[in-house]
Amino acid sequence: MKFSAATLFAATASAAVICRQSQSTVFAVSDFSAGCIPHSTQCLYSFAVIQPGTMETTPVNCTALVPANTDGTLPDVQEGTCGESSRTFSVARGTEGLTFVVSQPVTPSSNQSGTHLIPGDELVIANNPNAVVESYTGPTSFNLTYF
Repeated sequence: MKFSAATLFAATASAAVICRQSQSTVFAVSDFSAGCIPHSTQCLYSFAVIQPGTMETTPVNCTALVPANTDGTLPDVQEGTCGESSRTFSVARGTEGLTFVVSQPVTPSSNQSGTHLIPGDELVIANNPNAVVESYTGPTSFNLTYF
């Protein structure tokens, strides 16, 4: 009976750690900006990222200059790059906004990824003369949780 209680306690504790880990921060983003350039066909995503809880103290800079959607909105990004790092990022538009994901390889066959939803109300479309462009107006710093 003692063995069963100890086993049950260990299993419950392990499940609690996994649950907490699934909601914990995997990456911290700062200096985030995204916007389409007026009178251009390009949009720029730019940010810095670190992995909290590690010895990393210098952020990795990530950017993507990509063609705008034909309606002037921010486009999806696949395999955006981060300088001097194996990290990549992606952006995908959905009904609720933009899903932003940062990934880094852990092994040759697996990645560690964090995600953040950029809600639609943090995206603004400006009707400039001769240009309709979308830009991000939300916080410049936020955390990405396990994906």
